[in-house]
Formats: sequence, C-alpha cells, structure tokens
Amino acid sequence: MNKTTAVSLDDYTLFRLLCELEQGSVSSQRELAHRLDSALGLVNNYLKTASVKGWVRVKELSGNRCSYHLTAKGVAELRRLTLLHSRYLNRMVPLVLQEYRQLCMQFKDEGVERVALCGIDGCAELAWLALHEAGIEVVLVMDMDVSDETFMGREVVSLARAMLSGMYKVLISSRNRADLLYHALLDLGTDPMSIKVPVIFLENR
Repeated sequence: MNKTTAVSLDDYTLFRLLCELEQGSVSSQRELAHRLDSALGLVNNYLKTASVKGWVRVKELSGNRCSYHLTAKGVAELRRLTLLHSRYLNRMVPLVLQEYRQLCMQFKDEGVERVALCGIDGCAELAWLALHEAGIEVVLVMDMDVSDETFMGREVVSLARAMLSGMYKVLISSRNRADLLYHALLDLGTDPMSIKVPVIFLENR
C-alpha cells in the first residue's frame, strides 16, 4: 500500500469518527466501534490521537468509563475533512434522492397526499425535495432531540408531540439515525405499515 492511499484511508476513518461524535457525546468506545463497524483497538487508537491533537475532549465518568466530545478544534477539522470528501457527493446525492423518489411514488400509488418527516440531518433536504416533486405536502417535521429547531420554515417537534398531532404516513429523512428513529416510532405505537424508509438506511429491521 503506497503512502498516499494510507493517508486517504486514515483521513476517511477520522472523518467518520468525528461525524459520529458531532451527533452527540459517546459514552463508550465499544458503542463508537459498533457505529463505525470498526475494531475496538482501532477506535481506541484514533480517539487517543484525536485527543492529543485537541479534536476530542475526554471526560471521565464513574465506573472507569469515559465520554467523548467534539471540541471547537475538532469541528474545524471535521469541516476540513468534509470538504476533502465532498468530491464524492456527485455519486452519493443522486442515489439517495432516487431512493426517496421511489418511496414517494409508492405514496402516490397509495393515494397519500400528506406526509410527516422524521429525522433532520443532511438527507432531510433530499427527502423534502422528492416529496415536493411528487406533489406531496409535508405537514409535520419531527425528531428525537428538539431545541427550538426549524426545518424549511417549519417547527421541528418531538416524536411524542407528533404522535399527539394525529397519525400520518411517515417518511424517515435521516440516514445516520434511520434505524434508531424507526424503532422509536414503533415504541410509540406507530403502525409499521405507515413508515417508509430507504431499506439501505436500516441496519436491522
């Protein structure tokens, strides 16, 4: 393996790790290794390096546990890595958009005219665009963690509050938390037949 390839692989692993930490603090290396589908030892080495460079802050918890938080310096490094890998967006975006367009066609075939979006992250705009193209109205936007957030001019409400607003067909619009959101909706009593999500987004269904 030449030196250039090794650096590229290292950059990509670090990029994924920082992306995971950006979503919120992580309470164990094992959890992070599971999210990254990586060996625990590899994650441990990357966290040590990231901590030394000031990208990640480690906080000691009880029971010999630690939590890991992205620092301001880490956010800057994540931005650099994001720009580095953005050259691949022209391959990823059309594929994800096509997945959402196919789901919207299913909604249309079922006569669905109003849909709730669940999960706001980088893929949510693509889900919104596909619905708009299909002439389907977004009547509600929800997510698990809500703090005076808006999306496309709409208030983002909690899943529990959304359930009180009435039962709508739901389109999961988060790539990274699709599996988590899907099961959270089920736990709240949502009919699984009313939820649509790109199959490739789900780890276990």
